Amino acid sequence: MDTLIGIGWTMLGAVFLGTFALPSKYIKNYAWENTWGAFFFFAMLLVPVGFAMLVVKDLWASYEGVSGLVIFGVIALSAMWGAGFCCWGTGLAMVGLSLGYSLTMGTMALVGSMVPFFLGNADKAVTLPGMLVIFGILVCIIGVGINGRAGVLRERAQESQAQAGSRRRMALGLVVCVLAGVLSSGLNIAFHIGNTIGGIAANAAKLGNPPWAAGLSTWTLVFLGGAISSVIYCAFLLSKNKTWKGFGNAGTARNLVLALLMAIGHFLCIFFYGIGGWKLGALGTSVGFAIFQSGSLLLGNGLGFITGEWRGSDARSRRTLAIGLSVLILGIVIVSVGNAVQ
Repeated sequence: MDTLIGIGWTMLGAVFLGTFALPSKYIKNYAWENTWGAFFFFAMLLVPVGFAMLVVKDLWASYEGVSGLVIFGVIALSAMWGAGFCCWGTGLAMVGLSLGYSLTMGTMALVGSMVPFFLGNADKAVTLPGMLVIFGILVCIIGVGINGRAGVLRERAQESQAQAGSRRRMALGLVVCVLAGVLSSGLNIAFHIGNTIGGIAANAAKLGNPPWAAGLSTWTLVFLGGAISSVIYCAFLLSKNKTWKGFGNAGTARNLVLALLMAIGHFLCIFFYGIGGWKLGALGTSVGFAIFQSGSLLLGNGLGFITGEWRGSDARSRRTLAIGLSVLILGIVIVSVGNAVQ
């Protein structure tokens, strides 16, 4: 029963993961760093840390007694996730929601599910579960490649007279999205290390916190690490491009509300995934993460179609995307089965 409940919570998290970026399409009169700088401030600091301080009893005491190496590892991996998030924000602006979700979330699911499985257990590679995971990884790689091909075909169909610069932008966007997925896998690995190895949530539970709140102690450290790279990078761009003044542009109040909605949606996706992972037990950071990413892929692509990103594309590019997405989800399912057998 706990497994079914865990899957349900994880899928709810996937709903928010697949939809939280949608408001960014309606933010106007802002530079990239204004939009994403506001989002990162809300999403990495204000919303998650503020919420954790309100609901987690003795939040900071939960880190006492945890190895300094574990704390450093969680923060470093989370900073890697923050950098990947910045890449993803850039990639979305270049290739759109559909491809952005397919390439980044697919790569993130691949790496983020694989590493916790093999962490400290390389001998599993020659077992049935290990071979299933490796096979699933190869299928995922093929799926990511097919999705990239769909993006190239879409670009050609939509802009048959496109200049070389536009095509280079699409190609670069595809690379940026895959890089974002690799870096963003640090999110799941950081949570795995903080919870499974560091026992941060267990410490919080000993302080009288229920399991759902205890997990927030680990996530708080993860968000703080993510803020190091994402918020600082956006602040750098705002200074370099002299776009701080953009926060005074017309429509700023509306834009900031949209950025806050993005941040709340992002926090809810992590929060519900954390509850689902707890209910799934030892499989939470492997099978749960794969389910989490698969659901978001479906929603992200659906939103891309609804908002007109594929308008003007031909049947070949849409068919290629459908095939690539199907192969990618099949690979994630195979990885999940490998983890479940283990």
